[in-house]
Formats: sequence, C-alpha cells, structure tokens
Amino acid sequence: MSLKSPSPETIKEAVAAATRALAEDSDLEISFGGISPLPNPPTHINELPSFRGKADSAACVKRYRKEKITVDAGTPKLNSLLANLEDVRVEVLGSKKYPGVATNLKAKFDEKCKELQFLEEKDDLLEIALEAWFRNILLDEKLSSDSIRSLKPWRKELLDKGLPFKNALEGSLENQIEFAEVARELLHVLEVDDIDPLSEEDEPSTDADNDDTSSEDDTTEDEEMPDESDISQDSEMEEGSEDVDTEMGETEDDSIVDENEEVLTNQSWLESLVGQTSNFNYKIYTRSFDEELKAEDLCSPEELQRLRKHLDQLMGPSKTTVSKLAHRLQRFLMAQQNRSWEFNKEEGMLDPSRLHKIITNPLTALSYKVEKDTDFRDTSVSILVDSSGSMRGRSMTVAAICADIISTTLERCNVKTEVLGFTTKQWKGGESRKKWMEDGKPENPGRLNDIRHIIFKSAETPWRRGQKNFGLMLREGLLKENVDGEALIWAHDRLARRQEQRKILMVISDGAPVDDSTLSTNKNNFLDLHLRQVIHSIESQSSVSLIAIGIGHDVTRYYKNAVTIHRAEELGGAMLEQLTDLFKVD
Repeated sequence: MSLKSPSPETIKEAVAAATRALAEDSDLEISFGGISPLPNPPTHINELPSFRGKADSAACVKRYRKEKITVDAGTPKLNSLLANLEDVRVEVLGSKKYPGVATNLKAKFDEKCKELQFLEEKDDLLEIALEAWFRNILLDEKLSSDSIRSLKPWRKELLDKGLPFKNALEGSLENQIEFAEVARELLHVLEVDDIDPLSEEDEPSTDADNDDTSSEDDTTEDEEMPDESDISQDSEMEEGSEDVDTEMGETEDDSIVDENEEVLTNQSWLESLVGQTSNFNYKIYTRSFDEELKAEDLCSPEELQRLRKHLDQLMGPSKTTVSKLAHRLQRFLMAQQNRSWEFNKEEGMLDPSRLHKIITNPLTALSYKVEKDTDFRDTSVSILVDSSGSMRGRSMTVAAICADIISTTLERCNVKTEVLGFTTKQWKGGESRKKWMEDGKPENPGRLNDIRHIIFKSAETPWRRGQKNFGLMLREGLLKENVDGEALIWAHDRLARRQEQRKILMVISDGAPVDDSTLSTNKNNFLDLHLRQVIHSIESQSSVSLIAIGIGHDVTRYYKNAVTIHRAEELGGAMLEQLTDLFKVD
C-alpha cells in the first residue's frame, strides 16, 4: 500500500519534532536524504517503523552517549564490535524507557537482519549475533527468524560463556565506560581476535583524555542524528509473524530454524542457573498451547462487572481490617517520602516564607532553600497469586481483597504494583497431553500441561482502571492446577525489566506445585525440584527481593524469606508486615 497520507513532508516534521524531544535538544538540526544520517521517508507504510527506528537510534545516541570511547587503533575488528555494542547500549536504554521507541528500534533491527541474511560465515555473523543476543537478554525481546538464523552459529558460545556477564551488562548500562569494559571482557572470553583483557595502559579513553580519535569514529559519532521519540502514538505496528521464542538449548546440527525454539530469554537465564546448581534437567514437552492473558481477555466486560460486584459484597469485615493495616503502611511510606528542606542558602529555590522581610526592608538579601535527598528508593511490587483449584473459596476471596486494597494503597505512595496469577488451562494435561499421546507417549516428557498466566493488573495500569479485574479471581472454572516454577520465572522476568531501583516479588500460595499430568509421567518430585532450583537462582543471583506467604502450607521449606499463616483472614496482615519490613530504609 502506498503511503499517500500523511505526506512525506508531514512525516519529516513529525519525526523531526519527536527526535528533538527524545534527544532532549530543542535546537537540534535534522536533515533527511543525501549524505544525512536519516534517509527520506519511505514510500510504503510497512517501512515506516524501521524509518522511525533509525531516527530513534540517532536520538538515543544524542541523549545517552556522553563521551566517545576509543580502544585500540590496531584492532579494527574489536573497535567495530565495541562501537556496535555501544549503539546497542543506547538503544536498550531508550527502549526500556519508551515502549514506542522499543517498537521502532526492533523494526530497524529486523530490517538489518534481513539485509544481512545472505551472510554465511560464522565470523561475519558475530556482530549481528551479538546484537541479537544483547537485545534478547537485556530487553527480553522476541527475535525474528532472520535474527535467530544469524545467532545460531554463536548460540553455544553465548550460552556457555556469555550468560555470566548478564548481570554486569545490565548493571553498567548507565555507565558508558564501564559497559565498554564489560563488553570487551566478554569478547575476550569469546576468543574474538585473541583480544586481551583491558589493562591499565589500554583503558577506554574519552575525548577529554585522547584527542587522537580516528576519523572513522568521528564520523560515527558526529553524523548520528537524534531520533524521534515515542511517535508510536499514530499507528501501532504489529510484530511480524516471524517473531518467535526460541530456546538456547543444545546446539543442533540441523541448519533449519525451528520456530518453537527459544533463544536466551530471561527464562533461559534462570533455567541455566538451575542447570549449574544441580544435575536436574527441567523439560517442557511443548509451549504451543501456553497462554499469557490479560484478565479482560478471559471474559466479557459485563461478567467482569458482575464478578467485581460479587467481590465487593464478600469484602465485609476483611476489607475493614485490611484497610486499617494498609493505612499504617501508607503512613509509613509517606513518612519516608516527605520532602524536607535546608534553609538560608545562597542558591536554590526561592524561600517564599521569607519574602515579607524584603517588603519591610528592601535591602534584605533573598533567601533560598534546598531540598534534602530522601532515602526512599523508587519501588515496584509484583504480587503473584496461586490461582489453582486448592485456593478456591475463602483463600482466593481474601487474596483478591488484599491484592485490591494493597495495590491502591501502594499507588497512593507512588509505588508501581502489578497483580499476576498462574494456573493451567485444563485439568489432566489439556492439549499438551493429547499431543504427547499422538506422538507415541515418549518417556519423561517433562511439563505436560497447558499453562495459563494471567495479568490481573499491570504495573502501568492505574488502580481505578484495573480494579474491575480482581473479581475474575472468583470466576468458577478458572482455578485448576499450578506449575509454580515457571510462574515464578515469568513474574520475575516482568519485574526485572522495570526501571525502579527496588523490586519486590511477593508470592501467595497454599501448597506445593501440583499437575497430575506432569507428575504421572515424570518423577514425583519433578515440579517440586524445579521450583526449589528457580527460587535458589532468584535468591542468589537476582536483585529482586523475593518473599512468600503460605496459606495453611509451610512455604519456609522453599523460600528463605517466608511466613506461613493458618487462616485466610490473616493474609492481609502478613502481606503488609512483610512489605513494611522490606520498605524500611537499609
């Protein structure tokens, strides 16, 4: 379809304005076509996201790259790889902050992969493979079939040698020089060009320290134009059907890309840690029938409203009790966030309380105040509720009430909160078991059921819009079986991608993982052992604070930071007590 409306000039104006906004430079001059970094607008609508991605990439460079790094003029391959990874760094920062920018940059990268699909030599594919891997582990981004093909020759090396660098790469995103050091050490471990680790004489230098920057680097730095910010407000672009999940498992000789294969996502990172801590091998027979759904996708708006009214009727005494406790938490959090000031300063904000002195005595000097730093860190909380059949009745009702009240309480304190649930689509295995039977019932198939992960309220959804979804927890027929280990990975990965400094994952459960179809075809402790290994990996390797509350079930044998309650009515108090302890200033 030809791009007739809006006109190319209109697109240029919109992209230029968005680029200046994202680059945070209102005076930035932007040109298109010719020798300019940005091409002319495309002639087809399906090329627009990639075009905007090029502008977004340049804007991220302008905004997030503070200084130029040179490494060693004698190793052009190393310089090229590090320069490309630095581009990935700024694009990751922009993608994490603006979802629209993430969509555009992904389209740009997918186009790049298509252009390079003719490359076959392993060494030639290293740059695009590294970029695909970085985007995947740092953004949990699904990869297209072209990027998977480029990544495949380097899969085993990146799995075996690259995963230990994941935390260091994430932690250094905001620091350009530190990121370059980590990236170079990674390339050394990958044995690329026999690169030596950084020495004191060979540290990355900045423009302030080194004026002998190569002209090639100058061209890369100076010609990159900032990009349009979140211009995704016009049309939301569908991700191509070629976007697939893949799994970084054993390297296969087959050159054909399996569309059900899953590449290094955060899930495979956690699973790799499981493999490092024991000989346990957790398998999944098929992911083809798994679901991740928003609550509103599971029933009609009318039914959601009816379920919400039913939940309101059931609240009664529980709402009063939990509300009182929630108010205590709110007062505690607000006390930590209260603004305080230092007065009688020579600069800062004008102190209006002292202006009357100037009126009475015009010669009186102006008085300023400076806000004191607060110790309260930005926080995101995720509440993961076991939505299995054993929670039916009072346990699930109280869980819904507590999630409702606590999420609105934390929202008032500017704490982002999401509420998630996990269960299975069917009893006794569902479509996964049917496929297993059709395949001849192979032994030890691994997880053999269709899992369903539910987003009752996302972190970005205001409580006033998400409150209607909590009634869905009471829906008859929703609660089935529970695969806790995979649900923990899912909830952790969602939380780990957020930008807040403090991240808290609270798990509410009333029993051990149970799925009859899986346990009847594998060892009896298959799901239990996987849950233990996932918990251990999160507690030992992740910055996410993990806490658990067991309802009538001792979860302290699984989680280090856990509490067990014996009645559902105690849930609100236990949740708020655990949160208060974590919110206390370190």
